[in-house]
Amino acid sequence: MTEVLVNTLPKGVSPETLARLAREAQDRESVLQSIIQRFEQRYQVPLEVFEERLSRGEGNEHPDWEDSIEWRNAVEALQRVRLSRGLFEWLLHSIAPSPV
Repeated sequence: MTEVLVNTLPKGVSPETLARLAREAQDRESVLQSIIQRFEQRYQVPLEVFEERLSRGEGNEHPDWEDSIEWRNAVEALQRVRLSRGLFEWLLHSIAPSPV
């Protein structure tokens, strides 16, 4: 097992910066979740089912295709934001002083 110890952060990156970035990522998660929920409520099916219907020619080209693109983009962005927030939080915890 490889152990990684983080003793210092790069120049210009402070614990406060990491905490701010984690909060901003959490705020972005909320926005993306709202976008996703709006589409889920509108179409009443998971994204994959909606995309499958469109691929079979069901639905309207406009606005359904545009909605599917925006919905897919929100889902993928949410995955990236969650990963980023996890990294920021991991870094914050890794530099925190250990309890004695």
